[in-house]
Amino acid sequence: MEPTLRKSSSSARPGASEALGPVYAIVPAHGESNADSVAKSLSRELSEGYSLSVLLADFCSHGFRLWNSSESPQRFDGRTWGAFVTPGDVFDTLEAREAHPRHISRLLAQARTRYNVTCADLSEAKECSALEVLRNADSIFLVANSDPRSIDQAHYRAAWLRSMGLDDRTALLLNRLGGGANGAQAEDRTGLPVCGAVSTARDLQRLAEWLAAPLPPAFNALALSQPALRAG
Repeated sequence: MEPTLRKSSSSARPGASEALGPVYAIVPAHGESNADSVAKSLSRELSEGYSLSVLLADFCSHGFRLWNSSESPQRFDGRTWGAFVTPGDVFDTLEAREAHPRHISRLLAQARTRYNVTCADLSEAKECSALEVLRNADSIFLVANSDPRSIDQAHYRAAWLRSMGLDDRTALLLNRLGGGANGAQAEDRTGLPVCGAVSTARDLQRLAEWLAAPLPPAFNALALSQPALRAG
């Protein structure tokens, strides 16, 4: 399965009308798989390493509501964008948890026109919001540890994605633990290709390099180039 990477030249910045970027959904196999850390680290690597404009769509709870139902914007365009996007030195952040699910497709459509890449952190997303993000994402990355419990959780999460017809755009990111499953074993158990590891900073650099390439390879090509990941 080939992820669709749609981006303009690397010099494009937020607000550039010619930018048309992909949305990558980062999904945890379970609460301890640190998908939120992966989403932030990947956003940083894509921005700092490749000068891409990156938006982190943050669906995590921060203990407050950005807006209530009476304040929720009815238009999502350039005039309202600043109300829910926080500029950052490395990447911008969209505070998206309280957005109504029916607005999410418009939020992501707006993000595509303004950023080279959008990474959606679904670690704490409400299920109804997560579903809308997943349906609108170009590629879905399921983050799992390599221990048996985590791989089992990834198996059930993969079945859930498969039930919605989303498995053809989904791949595993594997956090390797001592004595855990290798890439081939994780693929056999979940039915999803392993496209990379996220155990070290170098792993994330390699993932960012792959995603930033003009013509990304198939989802499992990166794993096939890493014998250590697949064999142990």
